[in-house]
Amino acid sequence: MIKVLLVSNMYSYPGNWDKLDELGRYVELQVVTPARWATTKELHPVAAVHQDGERSWIHHPLPTITQGNPFRYVYRPLPLIRVLRSFRPDVVHVEQEPESLSLLQLSLLKPWFGYRLLFVAWENVNPLRLGWALRRLNFAFADGAIFGNRAALARCLHLGFDRTFALTPQYGFALRGRRPGRRRADDFLLGYAGRLVPEKGVRTLLEALRLVPGVELVVAGDGPLGNQVRHDPQVRWLGNLDRTAMAEFWEQIDALAVPSLTTRRWAEQFGRVIVEAMANGVPVIGSSSGAIPEVIGDAGLVFPEGDAVRLAEAIQRLRSDGSLCELLIARGFDRVKRVYHYDVVMPETVEFYRKILGRQAATGRDD
Repeated sequence: MIKVLLVSNMYSYPGNWDKLDELGRYVELQVVTPARWATTKELHPVAAVHQDGERSWIHHPLPTITQGNPFRYVYRPLPLIRVLRSFRPDVVHVEQEPESLSLLQLSLLKPWFGYRLLFVAWENVNPLRLGWALRRLNFAFADGAIFGNRAALARCLHLGFDRTFALTPQYGFALRGRRPGRRRADDFLLGYAGRLVPEKGVRTLLEALRLVPGVELVVAGDGPLGNQVRHDPQVRWLGNLDRTAMAEFWEQIDALAVPSLTTRRWAEQFGRVIVEAMANGVPVIGSSSGAIPEVIGDAGLVFPEGDAVRLAEAIQRLRSDGSLCELLIARGFDRVKRVYHYDVVMPETVEFYRKILGRQAATGRDD
């Protein structure tokens, strides 16, 4: 079985561990994360995951030198070296951008341990963080890369990346029980799940809401625009929700809006809630920002970003056309099954490991 060390700040948050549980059934998996990771307000300690029969992977929360910025943190060298020396991975899978210091750290350690190195890129604009020097070194040391969207792939190819690559979603999803489409004759519950910040298109959504009286917006999330959102008469604000509460959120709503706006430094890179909505039988209305149309495919409605009138028209279409809702629900289920299901994403990822290792085709999961 391939020995994989996955390194990322993303898995400091237990809400992302479902991917590790699945991947650990295909490979011998150990995971390095920062021992502490900052959100906007708090510094969260990260508890280690022990091998108690419930997890298919081993967790190493390690101390870092600086933290809170995924581009600019590094691990304290000795604890990281001890993990590499004891585990001796075949592949080190670093879920950080090519401009990141932690990826550079694993690049420089590669000659000592002889592993294959790959990174994961989502950035679909040109960030100014740390610049070309780090990127050039990381490109030189990497044996391959996984890209989360087409624009991230195009960006790295344009900047000189010339190694093997895969265009593979980095999140897998399980299909939920199929539910009917719109269930109400008079009212309509539109959902929004995410940060309440300007670049997520929150103001566009509130403006569109005023153009469709009778539609109630159910909001899961918080942020700088929280006061404006929670005081809107058409909004029911739930705040930040855990996974259990999110399951109830998906059951409540008739459609999900993802109205993100592209800025000079950012465009939507994936939109995990889009696939979560499709997996839960919820039609999606998304803006044209970044990777949103790529993720939605033919399983939702897309409107020009920032256009509140077109967004309102899309809401009204779903509100008034139950057959369209049913069609998009069916297409969403099919799209998750074909593209985003764990049984698709994990074998594709493992096959890429085998490709950079020069091994034969994968034999499947370890059940």
